[in-house]
Amino acid sequence: MTMGDTGITLAEATRLLEIIVSTPSVNPAFREPGEPEEWFGEARLAAELAGWLGRNGLDAELDEVFPGRPNLIARVAGTGPRRMIWEGHLDTVQVTGMAEPFVPSLRDGRLFGRGAVDDGGCIAAFLLALRELAREPGEFAVDFVAAADEEFAFRGVLHHIARGERYAMGVAGEPTGLQVVRACKGCLRWRVTLAGRAAHTSRPEEGLSAIDAARALLDRFEAAMARRQDAHPLLGPATLVCTGIEGGAGPNTVPPECTLRFDYRYLPHEDSAEVYRAFAAEAEAVAGGIPGLAVSMGEPFVDSSAMDVEEGAEIVARMRRVCRAHGVPDAPLGVPYGSDATKLVNNGAIPTVVFGPGSIDQAHTADEHVEVAQVVQAARMLVDLARGGPV
Repeated sequence: MTMGDTGITLAEATRLLEIIVSTPSVNPAFREPGEPEEWFGEARLAAELAGWLGRNGLDAELDEVFPGRPNLIARVAGTGPRRMIWEGHLDTVQVTGMAEPFVPSLRDGRLFGRGAVDDGGCIAAFLLALRELAREPGEFAVDFVAAADEEFAFRGVLHHIARGERYAMGVAGEPTGLQVVRACKGCLRWRVTLAGRAAHTSRPEEGLSAIDAARALLDRFEAAMARRQDAHPLLGPATLVCTGIEGGAGPNTVPPECTLRFDYRYLPHEDSAEVYRAFAAEAEAVAGGIPGLAVSMGEPFVDSSAMDVEEGAEIVARMRRVCRAHGVPDAPLGVPYGSDATKLVNNGAIPTVVFGPGSIDQAHTADEHVEVAQVVQAARMLVDLARGGPV
């Protein structure tokens, strides 16, 4: 344990996690009819955490991203001139299938509930570390940002980047099992609508089935993916998944329309606009091969960039050293999911790693949980990061 971090305890971490889980902050983009309004938005959780900061002698700023949905910002000074940013997110995903999503439950050292690991464990670790640094500053000044809207459109972190504040390096909080992540895939999502021709199913030859055409589109997209041979040493190949299909009219009607939704996870060297154009060309080829079919590629509704922070970057080296000191494997990882880290790297020009307690396998699940001991260890590792000497 680093001298001065004795306030980072299991009891303190548990209490913070209980606050986070018991204060619903589901992203409004996931709201379904009939669900209570008080489940949605980040404002209540931001206020609760601002209160915790105030009770512990730290100033908190609520920076409104859009009405009722703020970022939470807290800062501690350092002994040197450089600053780093620690960033996590306030919002969670939907609670489908959870009996009591906002009732925290501690079992066998694990805290259960929606937001416990994504991103509650990281938020709790950042806050506990921040408090210790306020008591005994490190080399770096630290700005902590708990952002809105990470689970949908990343508008919270983009809002903070637009403020123009300067940072030497950053840590974005996501559950990585306390390991260092330096590379992430990007995510591109779009819809394709196929328009055929309705007819009575007793005379199918008079119609043009949009669902049959969708099968041809899927086959063509699959063949295009088979031709993509590129792979990243940490991330592997790009992937494409059809995540939704809607089509059909009546039970006795040849389906005149079908819409498919796609999720493409792209590599750091790929340009998302070029990827989109390539699949649009494949869709046009399907239309050209089926007389009377119209195919429309919708503009991407999500484009979250990829990142590949150099292994020799200072933040990677510093985090690897901290990992070694705490008995954690230090080899940098790549992950297929996105996070606010990619925006800090690509939009903010801030060399950033992803780091945090818990497993990504528990994120978004009905039994979401985090090991409280890992939250404590993460906080101590963050303190050591801010207090570290030259690499």
